[in-house]
Amino acid sequence: MTNSASRPRIGILPQEERMAIIEGARKLGLDPYEFGGFLSLESGMNMDPNIVGGAGGRHKGLIQFGPNEQKLYGIAGSQTRAGQMPKVLQYFQDRGFKPGMDIGRAYATVLGGNPNVSLNAKDSFGTSVASALPRFKKGGDLYKNAQRVLGDIPTQGTVSPADDVASSAPPKQSDSFSQLLKLSTLMGSNYQSPLRQILNTELMSTLVKPVTSYLSGDNISKRLAGLGFPSFL
Repeated sequence: MTNSASRPRIGILPQEERMAIIEGARKLGLDPYEFGGFLSLESGMNMDPNIVGGAGGRHKGLIQFGPNEQKLYGIAGSQTRAGQMPKVLQYFQDRGFKPGMDIGRAYATVLGGNPNVSLNAKDSFGTSVASALPRFKKGGDLYKNAQRVLGDIPTQGTVSPADDVASSAPPKQSDSFSQLLKLSTLMGSNYQSPLRQILNTELMSTLVKPVTSYLSGDNISKRLAGLGFPSFL
C-alpha cells in the first residue's frame, strides 16, 4: 500500500492554473510560495484573476491592474490565472523588473510602478513593501496560504500527470503483435501454440491474396507493417 504521506500535495487549483502561477514565478526568478504570497495579498486568498478592488474599486486581477493597464494588457471580461499570467509577466518586464530581483522588488514594481521605488513608500491604504514583506516570506501567513493553494512545487523536468497517463496507456496494436511474436518464439519453433496459430493465420491472410491485390512489393510491405513488422522496402 502506498503511503499517502509521500504523495505530493497538489493544492486547490486546477493543474493548468496552478502551474501557470508556479511557472510565472520561475520566469521572474522568484520563489513560487513568495510570489504566491504576494498574489494572495493583491488578489485574495485563492488568487482570483477577476477580483476587483483598490481605490474606488477600479483595479482588477492578480496584481490589481489599474484602469490604464487593463486597457493596455487586455484585462477585460472573465479571466483565468493561466490566461492572465503572460500579461502579468509582460507588466513586470515593461516596468523594469529583472528576473532575479527579490520579492520585495516585485511588490515594489506593482505598488510603486517600478522596482526601484522606496520600500517604505505607502499606497492609499497605508501599505508599504517593507510592512508587507514578512508576510510573503517563509513562515508568514501569506506564504503559508500560497503553500495551501499551490501545494508542493514540482521540480523542473518532473513528469507531468499527462505524461503519467500516456505512459500507462495500452500498447498499440502493432506493439501487441510484436509482443505476441516474441512470446511465441520463446515457446519454441516446433510447438504450435495458440499464439503461433494466431500469428500464422494473420500472416497467411496477408500474404495469400489474389495476385492482383499485391502486384507491387509496396503493398506487401504496408500490410506487414500493419501487423507490426518493420518495412523492408
